[in-house]
Amino acid sequence: MKGYAKASSFEKVVTILILDDEFDLVTILKHGLEIQGFRVFSFTDPFLALEHFKINAFNYNLVISDLRMPGMNGFEFLTKVKEIKSDIMIFLMTAFEVSDMQSFAISSLKINEFIVKPFSIHNLNVIIDKYVSLKNNNS
Repeated sequence: MKGYAKASSFEKVVTILILDDEFDLVTILKHGLEIQGFRVFSFTDPFLALEHFKINAFNYNLVISDLRMPGMNGFEFLTKVKEIKSDIMIFLMTAFEVSDMQSFAISSLKINEFIVKPFSIHNLNVIIDKYVSLKNNNS
């Protein structure tokens, strides 16, 4: 477990919101990241995730969202998240090719990391470690 993810009276636990319309995937990601010491809240409904984020935005360090979901796509969701907390780190996941228009929209949102499915929990941990370490070093 990484030092910055351990809960102690002096260290802040990294809190992550995960959104994907695939229940099995969010369950696996939540479990895999919690084993590493992260606090994870997972959602399959973007509207519920957004309501939760509005109330708890100050607790979050990272939001990971799928791109294609029914009702509200990941770009729309992350745009709303950034309106609430502009300095939040955001990762976007997809199993599909991204069109030029989507690419432009994604770059305008300043997404920290673009993750192509399938990926391993280990690789996700490495990516998160990199960003959390950078943020801690810049603080």
